[in-house]
Amino acid sequence: MTLTLDLPPQVEKAYLAEAQARGLPLAEVVREVLVAARPADPAAELSPEEWVREFREWAQSHAGLGLPILSDEDISRESIYADRGL
Repeated sequence: MTLTLDLPPQVEKAYLAEAQARGLPLAEVVREVLVAARPADPAAELSPEEWVREFREWAQSHAGLGLPILSDEDISRESIYADRGL
C-alpha cells in the first residue's frame, strides 16, 4: 500500500536523520514504526502449540548466560518471605 503523509517538518527531519544513520530509505524507517505501533490482531494469536514452542525457544535463549539453578529451598515461600514474618 502506498500512503502519503503530511508530517510536521521536525518529525520528518528526525525520521530522515534516523534513516540516514541506519542507511535505509525514509519510507522503510517509517514503515517499521507504523508496523511496530499497530494494535495486536486477535486473529493472529498463537495456537497453544505455537505458544509452547516459542516459550521453549525463549527459555533456551537464556541457557548460555551462566545463570545459577535455584534449589527448592531458594524459591520456597519461607526463604523468600522469612525476614518479613509472613
